[in-house]
Amino acid sequence: MDVSDWQNRLERYFTVNGVIGGHLLEIIDKEKKYGEYVTTKFHGQRVLMDSFFSFFIETIRVVNSEIKKKGWPTNYPQYGPTILFYVTLFRSFRAAENLFTCGYPLDGYALLRDIKDRAIFLGAIVNGITSLSKIFGYGGVKVLREETYKELKDERKKEEFRVLNLMIRTKSGLGEPVRFELQKWENFFHEEVHGSKLTYFTEGGKWLKGEIPLSIGPVPMERSCAIYMNRASEIGWLIVRLFPYLQLEAHSFGEEWAEKWNVLDDSFRIMIKGLEKLGKKIASAFINFVDIKFPFDPATSYHEKA
Repeated sequence: MDVSDWQNRLERYFTVNGVIGGHLLEIIDKEKKYGEYVTTKFHGQRVLMDSFFSFFIETIRVVNSEIKKKGWPTNYPQYGPTILFYVTLFRSFRAAENLFTCGYPLDGYALLRDIKDRAIFLGAIVNGITSLSKIFGYGGVKVLREETYKELKDERKKEEFRVLNLMIRTKSGLGEPVRFELQKWENFFHEEVHGSKLTYFTEGGKWLKGEIPLSIGPVPMERSCAIYMNRASEIGWLIVRLFPYLQLEAHSFGEEWAEKWNVLDDSFRIMIKGLEKLGKKIASAFINFVDIKFPFDPATSYHEKA
């Protein structure tokens, strides 16, 4: 069977009302309507996150502009890879947001688990606990063989475990009640990543009970949206705290940038304090975590640990 025959057969079997894959049109329509629902229902959250992503872009552009004007800093060999770390963080977070606004909030939530870890690792780098090369498990080996790759992978996993312990777990120095809430916070990410358990029970449970009709496409559910939005706000705040690290000198991005940073930082704090007022213990624990482990501001600047 050549390519043309292969394609023609698919078109013959799966054309619905003149459209290839036509049954998908109904799902696409539901996804668009879900996005409209999110924009209308959670306007404040959308304003916050759109502002965050816009400022993320602005910050990377400022960095790029500085490099074009002054060249690469020769005393910081890891500065380029660090910028790329931020760019991939942006893309991953946008992927999660797009899943949310298309109607798959808990799938977006699953992506947040890795983004959360990367933000914590980056926080550890800024704190001087580790380095980018150690987190990547890369010691400058030019040719990776199978046995070398396994060694590097094992080293990376050990370093990740060490860093998480120092930043958020048993050796973090955080109070026991704070660690208890943060442990629950981490565990919920694990439940969705492994087996989509939150999606299954939160979004499928009502159908199993006969409370709602079965829908293949996304149907707005406030609880699912809240799960994603709350965690996205928390992780967004961590990343905002990390922006100043890209400055090669303290306050080098200028007063206007610093003012925007302060507004965004305060806006995330206000958002999470709102959860605190609702009696959510994770909110108080998370604010404590940010203040202690991410104490960065426009006076923070780039540095490297060997």
